[in-house]
Amino acid sequence: MRRLNINLLYALDALLHSPSLTAAAQSIAISQPAMSVKLRQLRDQFKDELVVFGERRQLTALGEALRQRVGRLLREVDDTFHLTLDFDPATARRTITMTAPEVVELMFFSRVVPRLRAVAPGIELKMTPFVHGSVRRLFDAGVDVAVVPQAMVDKDLCAARLIDHAPSALVRASHPLAGRRVDEKTYLEASHAGVHADMERAIFGDFANDSPLARRNVAIRTGLHSMLPVLAIGSDLIVTTSNWFAQHQAAFLPVTILELDFPVTSTDLVVQWQPYRDKEPVIRWLVAELERAAAGLGKPLDLEL
Repeated sequence: MRRLNINLLYALDALLHSPSLTAAAQSIAISQPAMSVKLRQLRDQFKDELVVFGERRQLTALGEALRQRVGRLLREVDDTFHLTLDFDPATARRTITMTAPEVVELMFFSRVVPRLRAVAPGIELKMTPFVHGSVRRLFDAGVDVAVVPQAMVDKDLCAARLIDHAPSALVRASHPLAGRRVDEKTYLEASHAGVHADMERAIFGDFANDSPLARRNVAIRTGLHSMLPVLAIGSDLIVTTSNWFAQHQAAFLPVTILELDFPVTSTDLVVQWQPYRDKEPVIRWLVAELERAAAGLGKPLDLEL
């Protein structure tokens, strides 16, 4: 490692992510001949072609394996050389990257962001798309903290519980079932709208096979949680979503929450971050702000400092 030029890692990262040798060179501001030299050095180091440029770029098996690892390593190197334990939210100027399922952005981060902007005006907040599956993949993509469902929690990462929530049903205010308690038979006889199955798993985990939610007749699936109340307003469909999101929508749209007369299982939403960053003041501050917002969920938004 002492004989390895760390700058080669930046060249390797560019080569593994760029469509051409020229583009790779441009991305790290060197000439194409210089990048060709670095590619030869990398091939000698790894005893592998790594990447072949032609009509389209092709990575070898080793190149594919290195692609995420190198990006993660460079982010950790960058964190290391830019790390400071001095952090004052009122004066700090930096970017914080977060991710959460879309429904959490809609009903939770709408409460978090105004508070963060009020106490830390120099902080740039970046929300990246959420992908169901591995939390570590989210961190590999450059996320500082991730809000994930309990089913997705990685026990080897730092975690703090934010809120618990459960499936809830929405219908338009003039729906025939509005104001009634709905039993399992009535729920299953109705037609439903929902988000795509992987998006439901992102907030609830997997429904048990015998659950009414797993057996309901979903006539329409959408890729946006924000479309669900719109679909309910314009039809007789029942929309099943997070109870917090349902309450949020029912407060200002012509939709109402159905009382479900059968058991539904609640689950936690959890914030996670990487153990090596646990002592960083910016991470501790951000987690504390998320916990503060979670404690106030359901109360009027308060921006008093």
